[in-house]
Formats: sequence, structure tokens, C-alpha cells
Amino acid sequence: MLHIYIISLKQDIERRQAISKSLENLGLKFIFIDAIYGRELSEDFIKITRDKSRGGILNRGFSVTPGEIGCTLSHLKAYQDILDKNIDWACILEDDVILDERFETFIRTFQATELDPTSLYILGGQIDVSKDKIVKSIKNITVVGGQKFSKTIKSEGFIYGTCCYLMSSCLAEKLITLSQVNFIVADDWQYLVGNDVIQKIYLSEFVDHPSGLSNKSRLKKERELAALNKVSINP
Repeated sequence: MLHIYIISLKQDIERRQAISKSLENLGLKFIFIDAIYGRELSEDFIKITRDKSRGGILNRGFSVTPGEIGCTLSHLKAYQDILDKNIDWACILEDDVILDERFETFIRTFQATELDPTSLYILGGQIDVSKDKIVKSIKNITVVGGQKFSKTIKSEGFIYGTCCYLMSSCLAEKLITLSQVNFIVADDWQYLVGNDVIQKIYLSEFVDHPSGLSNKSRLKKERELAALNKVSINP
């Protein structure tokens, strides 16, 4: 059965209880990854990380935010666990996703036979604003665990968040290796595809993300504030 990781702040007790109950009701096992809270990182660490941040999402005109640093480091912890345990494929979720029986079927019937380990498979969770801008192939469709994943076409710049996706050990290793040289924000899919770290992105829509309550929402607000203040890349 496909391994499930839940990225969650240790102090978010209510969220942990809710996602635990949801998965337990579906009869699924999972592992919590204790997320890193960006606002608790030291100023020195944030400065060092910003110094490692070049290109990609930083072309927007402001530097990586503490929340983005914490989010990215949290997902890197999951990638490292995948490598440490020699797991071929894993499902990574954030703790406020909405799951139903389709997710249970997906996990129980998952087969990686037709999957490309250098591509990313996103289970859903795209915000309404960006959905209309994402172009999906009507021919290049892969069925995984009973769910259809469509190849996206030049849409990396409109795909947001890290709430629900499949990660191969091959891709996890590439991202861990890259992180040792450069700091790339976890959901900077445009940079990762543009630099051939990720070959293709496939998108499905069977997992939802309540944007009003999500970590993505927190990051979005932080990004909007940083853009407003034009935080320098090299403060």
C-alpha cells in the first residue's frame, strides 16, 4: 500500500486530530512529519537561506519569506524519510486536506507501473483563481488508483501549493540534492520544471483544500505582504 505522510505543525492539535480521524475512518495508516514553523527560525538562518535563494520564484521581486522557508524544509524532511526508508513512492499531504472514499480507493489500488518517477502527480487542491489558467491535455491522461491524472501544458506558473501530491524516491533524491546547493521554494513548480528537475506535472482533482483554513492561505498572505513591502532579495 502507498505510504502516506502528513505535514503538520506539532502544536496544531485540532488539525492533527481531524486528519487522523479522517484517515482512520478510511482505514489508512499514515506518518506525521513535524513541520517547521518559519516564524520560529532565527534571523541568521533566514538570512543564510535567502543567500542560497536565486532565480525561480524570486524573480517576483521579493525574497523568500519565513513561512516559505518553513514549508519547504518541512517537505524536505518527508523527502529525506522516503530515501532513508527506501520507499519507491509516497503520498504527501498537508494536514487540512479534505479526503473521501476516492482517496481510500486511490491508496489501496495504487500501482506505479505506468508512472514516470521524474514527474510530479498532484492530487488536487488548486485554488479557484488559478484553475481557469491551467491547461490540461485531453490525450495525455494517466489513470492511477482509479483516478485520472491529466498532463498539464505550460501551466507550471499557475499551479500552487504542496497540499497533496505523489513523490517518487527518484524525485525526492533530486530535490534533496538541489537543496544542498540552492534553496528553491517547495511549490516553485515553474522553476523546477523549467530547470528539468521535474519533467512533467500531472493533475487530478479528487482531493480538496479549504483555502480559507490552509497553510497555503497563510503563505499566500505572507507573500502578499512581502510583495507589498518589496522585501529585498538581499536585505
